[in-house]
This record gives sequence, C-alpha cells and structure tokens, in this order.
Amino acid sequence: MNWICIAASLLALGNCGWRVALAAEPLTFDIQVLRDRGIDPALAEYFRDAPRFTQGAHAVVLEVNGQPKGRVPMTFNDVGELCLGTQWLKSAGVLLPASVPLPPGQCVTAAQGFPEAIVELNPGSQQVRLLVPTDTLTEPARAQRSFANGGVAGVFNYDLLMAGSQLDGQTSSYRSFSSEAGLNAGAWVLRSRQSFTALPESSRFEHLYAYAMHTLEDQDASVQLGQLNLASSLFAGESFTGVQVFPEAAFARLDAARNGARGQVEGVAYSPSRIEVRQNGVTIYTTMVPGGPFTLRALPLLSNQLDLEVAVHEQDGQERRFRVPAANLQEAQSDAPVGFNLALGRVRRLSADNREAPTFAAFSQDWEMRRGLRATAGALAGSAYLSAGWGLQQQWAGPITLGLRQVVSEQRAAGLAGDQWQLTFSAPLAANLSASLVAVRQSRDFRTLSDTDWNQRRHQAESRKRDHWVFSLNGATDDWGAFGASWSRYSSMDEAPVSQLGLSWSLTLPQRVSLSLSVERGIGGAEEYRPGRAAYLTVGIPLGGQGRLRGYVRSDERSGMRQGLAVSAAVSETLAYTVNAEHRDNTPAALAARINALPRYTSLDVGLGQRAGATEYDLGLRGGVLLHRDGVTLSPYALRDTLGVLKAGERSGVRLQTPQGPVWTDGAGRAVAANLPAYSLARLEVDPLGLPRHVEVLNGVQEVTVGRGSVQHLDFSLITVRRLLLKARSQDRQWLPRGLSVLDEQGQYLTSVMEAGAIFLPDIKPAQVLRVRLSDSSHCILHFPLSDFPDDATQMETVEAICRPAILS
Repeated sequence: MNWICIAASLLALGNCGWRVALAAEPLTFDIQVLRDRGIDPALAEYFRDAPRFTQGAHAVVLEVNGQPKGRVPMTFNDVGELCLGTQWLKSAGVLLPASVPLPPGQCVTAAQGFPEAIVELNPGSQQVRLLVPTDTLTEPARAQRSFANGGVAGVFNYDLLMAGSQLDGQTSSYRSFSSEAGLNAGAWVLRSRQSFTALPESSRFEHLYAYAMHTLEDQDASVQLGQLNLASSLFAGESFTGVQVFPEAAFARLDAARNGARGQVEGVAYSPSRIEVRQNGVTIYTTMVPGGPFTLRALPLLSNQLDLEVAVHEQDGQERRFRVPAANLQEAQSDAPVGFNLALGRVRRLSADNREAPTFAAFSQDWEMRRGLRATAGALAGSAYLSAGWGLQQQWAGPITLGLRQVVSEQRAAGLAGDQWQLTFSAPLAANLSASLVAVRQSRDFRTLSDTDWNQRRHQAESRKRDHWVFSLNGATDDWGAFGASWSRYSSMDEAPVSQLGLSWSLTLPQRVSLSLSVERGIGGAEEYRPGRAAYLTVGIPLGGQGRLRGYVRSDERSGMRQGLAVSAAVSETLAYTVNAEHRDNTPAALAARINALPRYTSLDVGLGQRAGATEYDLGLRGGVLLHRDGVTLSPYALRDTLGVLKAGERSGVRLQTPQGPVWTDGAGRAVAANLPAYSLARLEVDPLGLPRHVEVLNGVQEVTVGRGSVQHLDFSLITVRRLLLKARSQDRQWLPRGLSVLDEQGQYLTSVMEAGAIFLPDIKPAQVLRVRLSDSSHCILHFPLSDFPDDATQMETVEAICRPAILS
C-alpha cells in the first residue's frame, strides 16, 4: 500500500481514488482524539482537504485524454497541486498556451495554465489523469516535415559462414565472409560492400559496390554517387559508375499518411466523454476528450472508401452517434514513389567481363494521372544504343489491378532492334479466392544496355527471345483450410520449355494441430535441373510452451521416399533449437541439430549433422559494429542507413525494444537501434520487467522521426531507488509509537510511524537526515546503517534504526 494512502487511512479519509480535483468539503478533526490515538495533529492538517501528493518531484504514471504516456517526472507544490513543466508537457504531447509563462523556480499550476482542463490525481497509485482540449494537443510527428538529422558514426557489418564435411578421412570446407563498411556524416550515407569466398581449390575476393547517398528533403528525392544499380522502374537495373537521382520512397509513405490525416472528425462533447470511431464494423480509434468541441486528426483508417461511425459516450451514460461520409476523407495515395529518375554514368563490368563499357544517360518519370491510374515513361541513350519505354497501371475497387509495360531497344552497331512486353493482373474471384497473372514476352533482338558489345559470333549463337508466364490461385475456407495453385512456364529459342505446376493445402485443427500438403510437378528442361514429381506431407503437433513436434513424409523422383521427425522449440527470445531425424530408403538414418541464438551483441547459427557416414557442420555469425562519439557499440543486427545510439543509465543488460527487434545495453549502458525507419515515427522502449527491483524508469518510451542517414543519440533515464523498512526504536530500546510523523531536513512531512516502529521509505537518499516529531513536539534523529550498494534481488531492505534525541536550532 502506498505510504500516502497509509497516512490518509490513519485519518479515516477514505480511499485514495480519482477525482481529487473534485474533493469533498474539508474535514475537521478533534485534536485531542488524534493525540490519544497517537496521530500527529500536523499530519491531520496536511490531509484535511483530501489525499494528495507531497511537495516535490515524483515519478508518476501519466494519462492524457485516455491515452497512456508512460511514467514521467512531475512536480507538486506545497498543497499537492500539479505544477506545469516543459519536459512532462512534451512527453504528454500538450502545447502550453503562449500567454502562460513558466518562471524558473515558481509553480504555475495546471489549473492556471489550462482553465478548461480536468486534472485527476491519484497519489495512492502515483497516477495523474488529464483531460485537455483537443486544440492543445500536438500534431502527430509524421504529419510534419520536421525531422531529426545529423550525427556522425562509422559502420561495419559482417556476415561469416563456415561449412564443412568429413567422410572417410576426406574433408571439404567452404568459407565466406562478406562485409560492409561505411560512414554516416552530415546526412550523407557512404557504403562499400565486399565479399571473400574460399573453397579447397580456390578463393575469390569481390568488390560489390561503393557509393554515397544523400536525401534532398525539399525535393522528396535522393541522390547517389559511385558504383550503383539503375533504380528506374522501366529499364533493367544496370550496374554502373556514375550518379542518379530518384524519388525517396519513404516520402511517398509519409505523404500518404499525411494526406490521409487531412480527413478530420469534428464534433462536440457535452461533458468529459469517451470517443469511439468505427470503420467497417471494427473500432479503429478511441480517446478521451473534455467537454466542448473536439477535433480528431491522423486517424488510422482502414480505407478512405468506407464511412466512419463515431460514438460519443457522455459522462452520464448517454451515447450519441453520427457518421462521417467517405467523401470527406482524403483520397489514398499509392505507396510507390511518384517523380523522376535521372541517371548518368558508365556501365560497370563485373568479375572477368572485359568488354567495353558504354556510357549512357537515362530518364524516366512516374505520374498519378487520376485516381488509381499510374503512368510511366522514359528513355535511355548510350554508346550506339537507344531504348525507350512506357507503362500504365490501373487499380479498381475490389481491388483489381491491371498493368502493362513495353520497352523497345535498338543496338545500332549490330543492327538489332526488339521489344519486351510485360503484363500483370490480379483480382479477387470470390470472397476468399484471388488470382494473379504475370506474363513477359521478349523478342529475339531485344537487348539491355549491359548486353551490348557482344562479338558477332556470340550474337549468332545466343538469342534473347523468351516467354515467361506465371499464374497463381489462392483461397481459403472455414472448414477445409487454405489452398493454393501455381503454374509457370518459361521458354526461349535456345532452350527447351520448362513448366512447373504446384499445389498446396494447409489446415489447422483444434489444439493447434496442423496439416499441410505440397505437390510439385516439373516438365521439360535439362534433366539434371528438372525437379520431376515431388510430394511433401507434414503434421505438426504442439508440445506445450514454444515446443512443436513435426512429422513429415517426402517423395520425389531423385531421392525416393523419406520420413522424418523434427522437434523445435524456442527456449527464450534469444535461443531456439531444432533436432530432427530422417530415414531414407536403403540408407542409414540421418541426424541433425541446429541452434539459433542471439547472444545480445551478435547473431549466431550453429548446425551439426550425421548423414550416410559423413559428418557435416556449419557456423554462421553476423551483426554490426557502430563507432560513434561515445565509443564502440555492437549490434546483433546489420546496421542500415539510419541509426540510433541508445543510452539507459550505466547498466548493462537492459533490454530495449527497437523497430528491428530487441537489443541489450553493453557495459557502458549503450545499445544500437540498427534500422530506424527514415521519415517515419519510430518508437523505442525500455522493458521494465527486465530491470532490477530497485531501478525505475523515468522516461521508458522515446518516439522520434528521423531523416535518412542521421545518427540519433537517445537517452532513457533510469534511477536507482532504495526502499527501506525501518524498524525504529527509541534510545531506551522501545518501539516508536504508532502515528508519529517522519520529516526530512527541511521539516517537510514524509510518512508516519506504523505498528511496531515500522517506517516505510520509498526512496532514501544518501546521507539523508530523517527526524521524528515526538508527542511532546520535540524531535529525535533516526540512525541506521546502510550498505554502499542495494541488493538487486531485494524489493525492500529491512534495517534496524535508533532514534536519538536532537535539539533543533
């Protein structure tokens, strides 16, 4: 029970519930009765009006208009009123009126700053609830073109794979190491990637690319320089050395969210109310508002083609409803970027390709012609080479999508001209059935830019003519599960056609038992690559917790019949394993085990198996290393363009949740957010359940909208508290009487003595002097021994204390 509630209960002030701001009439106590019961009359005076916070700073749980804002530090004045503060207002997402100053060292109460607001204090559970006018709430960060930029850091990513086998004294091995090194500085991203591969007979080192990238935020575009791949939506992704400018894809998603936010819901609440917004029969948003007009922005719409149903639940239990027509909502924008793409450079030949590298220039543009219709056009000109293309994509309600694209080419030196067509189509055929089709047809003499400069003999020997069709059908039923069918066919002038048919079915039975069946049939093509016929049946059975048993039967033309059993389980969020045994016709059983681990600062995969007399193993290690202004920090994930350096006090092993996944602080209290979403709101949190009992989080949540290439340093404030239960005696070894007041050095009330001299202190400061006011108005000073460091596993320390008389000056 909270110590403020304990004090209040001693005075029979009732529970420590909400509505402190609406307290009852002040109570009058009989001073002599209080003295007879061992209660300090000064304590009665303090709590005469209502249970309240004591003067000073407290870490409290904050809720604004029904939305939790986490645990934030707040300050209260000498009568327990909430003082306004810049930091907690920012955490709450509330704007202080410009006419309200916040003089340093003075308390401006919430009632003075927001006369229309309702402040509800619950000192018993250390909570504060606010109902403020909606026009004082800040806009969502993603609705503003205001991004956190800057920061400098060095980046190194690694991916190591080692595999090998041993049979009859003979060993074979494979080694692969790929790395990416780079620098983030001044919103520029520099990256270089290379790989090394080693086989028993040979080894190979390859440099893949090196480039610099910068986002032009005012133009919604990004520019790249160096060794690149063509980013045009029309032309093949040629490897080249040069420069290119293309739309920033993150801005397309940002603008879609921002434009959608323009669809507002406005109304009036007759009293403090709960607002509930529904779309398509489900609740998409709920919040609390004070009485008066309100405006809801940035609603998470399911679709802007469906009406909204808004319910206002008044304080007296009444409910009012109204609808917002879909026509009032902003039309949706495609997630794909719209804009221009410009590239200039020279084709980059890789490996041992020593052909001449032509220079070129390419330009393409995407337009939103009207709702659902997108058009693309562009041209590419190189040394003795020309290419042009166009594309249209239409999306109807349903959704039904149809796309058509054509690219033509002319290689003047060889007298070759051809074209390539691409058709895409997808549509729902029924409520739970959909189909899609992709078709590509390319003529014999069509050439991409990288195909140029083949010698005449090779031109005659090799044709570029090909046809490629892919059709898929997917559906689901309540009783028979999900099913799918796919068919593909690839043909070219120089090779026999290859077709593949696939069928799949899956069903989940009660008790999480699962069944699945896959059937494949390959026709045509080279015999060594032909898959032939294959069937795969799997039965999955839960083992409790995160464990699962899987039995399977597989039959194919190459390997015959195989039966296997596999047990897999997640021991924790950082450790999982799989063990399986398989039997194949006329061969010994094969055994294998695999461990997937995330040992906090790297990612590790280990596999070991025994098959047909051979022992096989593999080891994978991957992660990232960030060099920043405060030192070096390891990451279990590869580091991307936009990064965060997280600080959680000085403690190691603190778990934080990032968009990439969980991370843990190192010995310096730091961790890395390996991939913050550029130009979108990112949320990072401290996991309080993993903290020692004497550590509390003041700001456990950080939300930030960052520009691409930035390196943000984010600090989560952790404080160490020492909770003490003093067993206090007087100098003559008698328990201190129940009800005496415990004061700090300034004479401010802290708590009261309970039965058998028990004094609970929620946070004791080093060298803090505590006084007890005795019944004759004299004081004594509490003396008690404390160790230098609290016990991590102890919720509260119990310490013997002696209260020795003191003379106050």
